[in-house]
Amino acid sequence: MVIQFIISIILLMAPGYEMEINGDFVEAGAAYREDNNSSGEVRILSRFLEEALYSGQSRHAYNLILILELYPLEAGHSEYWYARLAWSCGLSELACRCLDSLDANQWLTARAAGLAAQFRGNAELAVQHYRESWTSARTSRERYYSALDLGFALLQTGDYSEAEMITSFLAENYPGEGIPLIALALIHYEQNRFGAAMTILQSVFTGETYTATARTFAGMLLEDLE
Repeated sequence: MVIQFIISIILLMAPGYEMEINGDFVEAGAAYREDNNSSGEVRILSRFLEEALYSGQSRHAYNLILILELYPLEAGHSEYWYARLAWSCGLSELACRCLDSLDANQWLTARAAGLAAQFRGNAELAVQHYRESWTSARTSRERYYSALDLGFALLQTGDYSEAEMITSFLAENYPGEGIPLIALALIHYEQNRFGAAMTILQSVFTGETYTATARTFAGMLLEDLE
């Protein structure tokens, strides 16, 4: 508890922290860089990478991984990102093998197991692993990713009620994040609530507070779902 308290105080004193929690990620990253706060930089870059991977923007994701590899990373993170990138490039068996053998902390290992289950078409098992990753998450950002993973997996199982509850919570409590809203739009679409789905996607596509990655993803879905 003492260590967690000290860390929280340090974060609150960091110039980029308030920008980060308000969803001003580019400004937060610049502030962390100016302050030589490498952990803050890694957190922001990882956030952009996660968004690119969720959106299927492989080239952008690859470039971000190359940048992140210049920083000290926790064990398994690079391998996890490359496995997701391999899947988006059509290397499904390689992706699953990498996820199965991942040597990482409990949170990331459970998350990798959930993703491997999803890749193999077993969304029910993925839900179990994502719940495990959520309970073992150490930070708010890790809980965010576990919850987002869980929302997409629940969508695949047809549990729209819980999926909508989770993604709505994320959209309301994590400013600047477009992916939860996109997930919510897909949940509406699967329930034949087409108007609501398109309205949400349009709001992300035209929203100046969202990144170019999220807006591009929303635009692609608007075209695909029309």
